[in-house]
Parts: sequence; C-alpha cells; structure tokens
Amino acid sequence: MSNNEYKFNGKYIIKADLRCLTGLHIGGTEEGFEIGGMDNPVIRDPITGYPYIPGSSLKGKMRSLLEWSYDKVKIETNNKTKKLNAPPCACGSCDICAIFGSTVDTKGQKEPTRLTVRDSYPKGLLDTKGRTLPEEQRKGTIAAWQTNLGENIFTEVKTENAIDRLTSEANSRSLERVPVDSVFEVEILFDLYKDTDKNKLKSVFEAMEILEDSALGGGGSRGSGKVAFENITIQERSVNYYLKGDSETKINLNGHKSAREISKNFNIIFNVETVR
Repeated sequence: MSNNEYKFNGKYIIKADLRCLTGLHIGGTEEGFEIGGMDNPVIRDPITGYPYIPGSSLKGKMRSLLEWSYDKVKIETNNKTKKLNAPPCACGSCDICAIFGSTVDTKGQKEPTRLTVRDSYPKGLLDTKGRTLPEEQRKGTIAAWQTNLGENIFTEVKTENAIDRLTSEANSRSLERVPVDSVFEVEILFDLYKDTDKNKLKSVFEAMEILEDSALGGGGSRGSGKVAFENITIQERSVNYYLKGDSETKINLNGHKSAREISKNFNIIFNVETVR
C-alpha cells in the first residue's frame, strides 16, 4: 500500500471506566439568568437529566495535551487585537492530525480521522449494548448517587470566593460538579487505514496517561477534574468482522491495567516497533 492509499482494515475498541478523583465540572447551558439558577451548571442529558462527559470534551483535551507534549503548539499573535492564540495543529502531516482529524485550517493533505470518542455516561445507566436500562435495574454510579445524594440529585455545588485585595470582601460564585468517586463509561474507537496505523495507537494511551496528571473540564487549577482510567479493555475487529462475521479478538494486556502500563509496554502487547 502506498503512502497515498487508504483502505479500511478494521478498528480497535477501547473501553474503560473513568473515575472522578475530585469533583468534575464540564459546563452546560448557562442558567444564571433564571431566578435561583446555577451560575455554572454541568452538562446533562436532556432526557434523563444525568450528567455526562461529551466525547468532544475528552477528545479535545487529549489532543491538546498531546500537542503540548509533541511540541506541536505554535503561539500566534492576532495582528488586530495583539492577543496570543494557540490554534490546534493544522499541518496535515503529523500523527496528531491523522489521529484526531483535520481542522478547517489544515494546510496539507487531509486524511481519514482515526479516533472517535463516544459520549461517556454514568456507570449503571446503559446495558452492554449501549441501551438505557430501566430505572429499577440501574446500579453502579447511578445507584450511589441515589443513596448518597438523594432522589434525583446527581451533583454537588462548590462555592468559590474571589477576594477583593483592597476591601478583603469575598465575591462568591457557585460551580456545579459531579461528585468525587463517580464513574463514567468511556468508549474510544481507533480506525485502521494504513499498515502503520497500529503504531499511532500508542499516542492514545499516552494522552490518557497525561490526562491523569492534568485535569478534565473546568476549574482544574482550583481542584476540579482529576480523573483516572480503570478497567481498560481492548478489542480488535478486522474488516471481516463486519463483512463476513468473523469473531473479534480480545487484546491480551498481560496484566497491564493502567494507561501508563499499556503505553510503556505497547510494543510487546501489540507486537510492533513504534517509530516516532
């Protein structure tokens, strides 16, 4: 296969539990204009009312962290406003562009996007096929919220204060957060279009590892958004899984359970030589 040829060869399906080690805030529609409304609400599913993590939020954070790590962040100055700006990489030729997708500003050849990140819902809401369970069958985080917070209460409210340096008066603001120890079910798809694409998969686990030492969502510098990936599993589905009904293959992780362990032992687990 030449460098300019693409053929769908299959995909990897990565599943994991994302545990909140501190409160998590991923913003939703502003409600502050309503009497008694929350200043900074979390995003919620409009049907169930449960908080969730948009795939775009998780994918965007992973991309940003990798761009900083791979020295792909280019600081630009707006000629009119003189403000600094750091847009996503748009070279169109690096692994990050191939994995996460091209932007509208991509200068080079646009490639098929390898990475898809699903919306992540609270553990206990969905069955194994992704369908919403009846209320009486919901367990895990859903049940924990009901037990610990009360009926139809899924979040906490953190009050933060900005101190006036002259008067010492506190200017309060509220931040809605998903409480600590909540667990969300993550599903990440990685498509294979070239023989070398398997090597690129390592970057996904590197991004997951870096995220654990960063923060997801808002308020990270003030304590929110510390997360950890747990119970990671990887399934490989070849193109013939879809065309001929072949079985999927469960990747043997050799006891490596964390994103860091999978990243550091990637070549052995996937039997490849990673070149960067």
